[in-house]
Amino acid sequence: MAILFALRAAAAVSPELAAAGLERLFLSTRRHPVPRRETAWLAGAREHRVPVRLPDGETELAAWSWGDGLDHFWKDRPAVLLVHGWEGRGSQMGAFAAPLVAAGLRPVAFDAPGHGRSPGGRSSIVEMAAAVGGVARWLRDVHAVEVRGAVAHSAGSAATTVALAGLLGAGEAFPLRRLVYVAPPADPGRFLHAAGRLLGLSPEIAERTQRRIEQRFDVTFSSLAGATLAPHMQAPLLAFHDRGDREVPHDEAERLVAGWPGARLVSTDGLGHRRILREPQVVDPAVAFLSA
Repeated sequence: MAILFALRAAAAVSPELAAAGLERLFLSTRRHPVPRRETAWLAGAREHRVPVRLPDGETELAAWSWGDGLDHFWKDRPAVLLVHGWEGRGSQMGAFAAPLVAAGLRPVAFDAPGHGRSPGGRSSIVEMAAAVGGVARWLRDVHAVEVRGAVAHSAGSAATTVALAGLLGAGEAFPLRRLVYVAPPADPGRFLHAAGRLLGLSPEIAERTQRRIEQRFDVTFSSLAGATLAPHMQAPLLAFHDRGDREVPHDEAERLVAGWPGARLVSTDGLGHRRILREPQVVDPAVAFLSA
């Protein structure tokens, strides 16, 4: 409530001051309590610290891999990245770990910058994309592991698409054979303007905020949109989205899949935005698709 009053007071004095406040709020991340089921999923994993280069410098991300007790695991099993969403954490993707190991794959999850056990108090699609590319290069260059595919949730889907395009600190584009997206947005920039409306700020302030963020990262929102990048993607995509998702509307996935060559959308009911990540009706076909 205090933030709301501060932003509205700033808007009355200076639209640019209000835009600076909205920018800070929009890029800030919060950590949430970790439920027992996620702690149990991580208990069977090996923890890593992965060095990655972000647009503003080097950092180390917390990461986990499963199945290290198997002989010659690093060499013999392709990796699948598990990419969480905004204000999420790698452990949220843990329901995919054991099934992927059973399917002969190596699941690797990580906490994006400003999330979970990784350092920082802010993040963005730009920095999340750099993290996706950085973890993929760490697996490939340090451990000589093929990165076969990814399971990505919400904003993590947008970041994975940007990384696949080789944009924004993610380095060169890297090929993946198959992708699974859960609750993917087609245009992450849409959520900035929605946040402005929710806070009672004018469209002008949201536009100013967008320009500030674009200048910060030297990129346009439109170039980051999945709907823009989708027609250029080559990896087969299987997407899942719940019709009742209150955080990322179902039509976002419809737009993304419509522009992605050969993509398929599976719609669910009653699973919401996060529960969908641990339901067998999503996990099982996702693993089958990745291991095909």
